[in-house]
Amino acid sequence: MTVGFTAPASDGGSAITQYTATSNPGNFTGSCTAPCASITVLGLANGTAYTFTVTATNAVGTGPASAASAAVTPATVPGAPTAVTATRGNGQVTVGFAAPASDGGSAITQYTATSSPGNFTGNCTAPCASITVSGLANGTAYTFTVTATNAVGTGPASAASAAVTPATVPGRRRR
Repeated sequence: MTVGFTAPASDGGSAITQYTATSNPGNFTGSCTAPCASITVLGLANGTAYTFTVTATNAVGTGPASAASAAVTPATVPGAPTAVTATRGNGQVTVGFAAPASDGGSAITQYTATSSPGNFTGNCTAPCASITVSGLANGTAYTFTVTATNAVGTGPASAASAAVTPATVPGRRRR
């Protein structure tokens, strides 16, 4: 998380040499050498809400902490969905999947299934566990991958499903 701040109104009569940001919870810290206006704090857990305070240090010592920031929650893209299956239909395939182990700290909003070959796609709004991909050619074998998307972006693709070939029932025989 990057914590932005402004210098205090007074340096206490000695130039400020360093600023330190501290998280709550966890007391994770980051610092920068003055002059600076932002500090990156590492080691935070995605999906956990944190507030931050900043202190200024000069040759005499460290001053009081600032008021706490508003709570912020770090996040990243979700993980890859798992257990991808494909069930054939007429010109379409229903792709089943399980949610990824991690949503990246932000709720998953959409899943997208993509075919190979052809890059045909289908999607569903989370929560969901299957997607129908249509427009496929009967008699062509396809595999499918699934991605999950949250407010940060789209995560990595799942492992590919087993190959499946869309088909229809046979036509009537002529006499």
